[in-house]
Amino acid sequence: MKQSMLLMFLASLMVAPAVGKAGVLENMDLDDYQYETSELGAVPHTVGTIYAESFQLDFCVEGCRLKLLKTGQTITMQPDDYIVINDGVMKRKED
Repeated sequence: MKQSMLLMFLASLMVAPAVGKAGVLENMDLDDYQYETSELGAVPHTVGTIYAESFQLDFCVEGCRLKLLKTGQTITMQPDDYIVINDGVMKRKED
């Protein structure tokens, strides 16, 4: 029991620095949202879906423009941003 807890703790220490430098996209809504991303100043190149009450780590690692296709809302995301979708609106998570 103690060994597994120690292994989990050590694993979290190894992952923490990587997560801190990559974007996070969280969907707090009960709806799924399709999105498209593009590098800043480029045409859209990735289309994906964030599912209800979920989050995606390592999102827009180098920064991107993120657009929700359902609402048309666009936000510029930096590599260390934490973006939350709540009631269909994207915004940066307040610390």
